[in-house]
Amino acid sequence: MNGWINAAQYLTVALASLLVYRLLWLRDRREPVYWVFLAFPVIKLLETLAYLIYSGWGLGHVDYRIVWILSTAILSAFSLWLVYALARAVLAELPGILHFSRILLNTAFPLAILIAFSTARSEYGVTHGAKFSDPLDRLMFIFSVADRGISMASVLLLIAILAFILWFPVKMSRNLAIFCVGFVIYFASKTGLELVNIYAAPSAKTEVILSSCGSLVLILCFLYWTVFVGPKGQTAEVRMGHSWRLGEQERLLAQLESLNGALMRNSQRLQL
Repeated sequence: MNGWINAAQYLTVALASLLVYRLLWLRDRREPVYWVFLAFPVIKLLETLAYLIYSGWGLGHVDYRIVWILSTAILSAFSLWLVYALARAVLAELPGILHFSRILLNTAFPLAILIAFSTARSEYGVTHGAKFSDPLDRLMFIFSVADRGISMASVLLLIAILAFILWFPVKMSRNLAIFCVGFVIYFASKTGLELVNIYAAPSAKTEVILSSCGSLVLILCFLYWTVFVGPKGQTAEVRMGHSWRLGEQERLLAQLESLNGALMRNSQRLQL
């Protein structure tokens, strides 16, 4: 199993590097969201290299807990950036709905973190956190709880964004649609594996299996993006929602414009 984990780490480095290269080559300066897409493989590449340096390249004396805390903090910040950027990209032509979505995001993330910490006492008992005497262990626990809250909120909000573009025939670039689907899969898997790791019977074997599953999901997401994201996807526009029913599209577009107008008027009244 350790051999598979090491192979998965090296494969992650290779695929992340390839994806970074493709995104640098494809990036459209008119699409700020591409910086977000580029940041994700860069972060995962650095995180994996740190793991390899710690575990196999002769620098095991470095306390990996510090590396883990830093990478978790960076990935949590990235999750926030990703959801806001995707909402802005998807709703760029619907300013009323975009304004409402920002209010929703500003409420959802702090609430999710509060809910996560409200359940921390039972989680602390399950993980025997009361026995942690090292401040770094306590800090790891705090960051893991905060990361879980942000990850769960990110999953739910990304699913909401995906459901929105599946229901309403919103125009977007094909690359943007491909990244939306991939991030929903990644964050849903990440959150599910974190919950299993917390509440399943803790053992070294369980941790190795869950780590392997997480690596596999990440590798598949990198493969999916590398294969399907391309130059044509930058300019080709797609409408995922009801793309096969033109009559339904017109009705939903009318509803969407009406909703956007109502939210715009409400926003303008609140600003007066």
